[in-house]
Amino acid sequence: MLKLKDLLVERIDYEDTARMLVKKYGLRSKIRFGKVKGQNEADYDWVNDVINLKRKYPNVKEFIVSVLHEIDHAKMRYKMGAKKYEHAYTMAGQDAVEKGGDFHDDNFYEEQAEKWAQNEYRKKWKRKFK
Repeated sequence: MLKLKDLLVERIDYEDTARMLVKKYGLRSKIRFGKVKGQNEADYDWVNDVINLKRKYPNVKEFIVSVLHEIDHAKMRYKMGAKKYEHAYTMAGQDAVEKGGDFHDDNFYEEQAEKWAQNEYRKKWKRKFK
């Protein structure tokens, strides 16, 4: 049986790990737990530069990949600027819908972020977070 102390330590470790990853990629994005919209594993608020994460993840890999996915969104936003990123993301979502897909799931920027996160995890983080 898990004790409250164990849950707190796990949460702190996740928060520290997420902050470390954000810093490692040269970003200043804030980390917030428990504010994820819908069924997503995480989301990125590009207006306020905040990575929102769920409170619990089934395993460490899903957590790390989720953080990396949102880091890629933040990197794109830093590169393009918030307004240009929002416009490009919206256009990509509308394009996906016009082709019969889902605004979020079939969005070019979502697919790119997921691909980058999976590759980055495999290349740099898999051995460190077993």
